[in-house]
Amino acid sequence: MAKKLSVIIPVYNKAPFLRRCLDSVASQTRTAEIIVVDDGSTDGSGQICDEYMKYANFEIYHTSNAGVSGARNFGMDRATGEYITFLDADDAYEENAVETMQRYAEKGEDIVQFGQIRHMNTGEVLRRAWPEGEYDLWHLRRYWQMVWNKIYKTATVKKYGIRYADGLQFGEDEIFNAQILLRVGKIYHAPEMTVHHYMDDMNSLCRGHLSLEKLQIMDTTEKMLAKQEREKGNEDGANWLDKVRTRHHHSKTFQAYGWKRYLTGKYDIVYFVKDEPENEELRYSLRSVEKNMPHRNVWFYGGKPDGIEPDNYAKVMQTEPSKFENVRSMLIKACQNDEITEDFWLFNDDFFIMQPFDENSEPTYNRELREYIAILEAKYGQITEWTKLLRHLADTLEAAGKDTLNYAVHKPILINRKKALEVLQKFPDEPMFRALYGNYWNIGGINEHDRKVKVIDYPVEKFAHWKTISTEDASFTYGPVGKFIRDSFLEKSRFEK
Repeated sequence: MAKKLSVIIPVYNKAPFLRRCLDSVASQTRTAEIIVVDDGSTDGSGQICDEYMKYANFEIYHTSNAGVSGARNFGMDRATGEYITFLDADDAYEENAVETMQRYAEKGEDIVQFGQIRHMNTGEVLRRAWPEGEYDLWHLRRYWQMVWNKIYKTATVKKYGIRYADGLQFGEDEIFNAQILLRVGKIYHAPEMTVHHYMDDMNSLCRGHLSLEKLQIMDTTEKMLAKQEREKGNEDGANWLDKVRTRHHHSKTFQAYGWKRYLTGKYDIVYFVKDEPENEELRYSLRSVEKNMPHRNVWFYGGKPDGIEPDNYAKVMQTEPSKFENVRSMLIKACQNDEITEDFWLFNDDFFIMQPFDENSEPTYNRELREYIAILEAKYGQITEWTKLLRHLADTLEAAGKDTLNYAVHKPILINRKKALEVLQKFPDEPMFRALYGNYWNIGGINEHDRKVKVIDYPVEKFAHWKTISTEDASFTYGPVGKFIRDSFLEKSRFEK
């Protein structure tokens, strides 16, 4: 016997679309419990709902307006099916949708997601589905946030007390799904299409009635959920939520409502970029930043490779006699730019942020400079031009009464524009800025080995858990570390044109 399914349909002022929805439900090849909640409509939607009382499996309720979350909670409280699902009043079902959903309910999964048919305002019809199978938190596919393309095991929803968040005016679907996913950890995908999702309701919240405040409320709710998961010891779930939030912060929707001006990230990021037509490492570095590191704007100083467009660009001719003088020149110009946040993250094009980056607690790494010089000279059997520069740096630091610690470990360092300029002016002949700046301003940090992968065959188990990775050109292009980075960031970033 097929498992009983309850379909919950919240309705608020959807008169132009409502019959399309309810007719599609009434004409199904199999019946289900249909719970229609008129949420205080004022446009005649309530009267349209009453027309469907003639169907024995329809239950029609009229409530005072409580919002879509309240209407869905009201429906869940009255559902008696072994599985529940939600349908928006401006969408419609395929004729065999209920039969398909009941068939997959037999698998006993906590959540099953189905394909959809999207009807665009242009007249274009898009069919969206994913290969059948289970997808865990870290491999969820598009539209995981939606509730109208899924069925949920009622016992699971009740076991964990999952409810829609009252007062949430955007993202209520995503918060509902996130709560369940944090407990069950996966979604089962079915390839069949069940829902016609229409884009013709211009009064829909996601098509014109958003605001920065509503986005902030959604973000704060997810941040609170992440905190609760950490307190429960579920670090993996909390990290996943952090990833979800970071992706939102850089989405077109959030940017359109001024999220850059909101404190998603306190600081700008400044890249010093070589003047060359192609830079694959930079492309993947930006993908890692977009995915894992909150920020305001991304600046390029120096060059701008083809196909990559930062938020801001300052062309700097790299004509100095050495790499270090070029870096110094670009740094001075960046520190003199009042449009850049007073503190900013200094990046190289081969820095990759592999896990969610907490700008408030991420430690600054260092290593003892004299020890490092000795290791290098023993390795090469001679004093090289590089170790001469490092000796110069160590002598400069000791003369200034500072520790000989090297902050030139390959990861971002937080720069204060005013303090950096002061250091550069005080030591005009010292090229090794990072170590000098870190010591002069007593940044502190923890001692850690350099994390630049220089060997092509460096084993994956050595670096797969690192939060940050830096690479040599060859190790990125040919080695397992490069493959690991490319596999970690398959989706293009907003910087790729």
